[in-house]
Amino acid sequence: MNMVWSPRLTSGVTVSLTQTFVASKIAEDVLLRCVSKPEENNLRGTPVVIGNIEDDFHSLGRRIVGSFLRATGWEVHDLGNDVTAEQFVDKAIDVGASVVGVSAMMQTTALNIRKLRNLIDIRKLNHQLKLAVGGAVFNWRPELVAEVGGDGTARNATGVDALFQSLRDAAKGG
Repeated sequence: MNMVWSPRLTSGVTVSLTQTFVASKIAEDVLLRCVSKPEENNLRGTPVVIGNIEDDFHSLGRRIVGSFLRATGWEVHDLGNDVTAEQFVDKAIDVGASVVGVSAMMQTTALNIRKLRNLIDIRKLNHQLKLAVGGAVFNWRPELVAEVGGDGTARNATGVDALFQSLRDAAKGG
């Protein structure tokens, strides 16, 4: 990552959120062109489901996380913004995912993740379906992970591969 975004190159430079977003879109496109598809490289090829929880429309972080997961060989099913608990669980079952990654930027929307945790528990899927939570609010309030029923979080996109591997292994009893 330092090769792409070196602090020496940006020292004293102000970069807007829009510039960061455009740069991330370019990087995503380059990654997708350079990294073979999971079915071709069979690095992991494990299906995962990601999306922003109901009422959350902040897609930048989720899209970056999806790019990192794809680059490391995961089969990513991105449901987009404003995804209900039922949509997450149904898609995870449909594709055979053992990890669902849920994003929320604000505490008010992060609390909606409880609905997803409750649905996972009600359907008795808690041993086979793990819940990764992420977004800015979890960096500011790490205790929120437990409050919403998350099984884990990563501080940033570079940590999601290790987190998802750990949760996948836990779901498979390993």
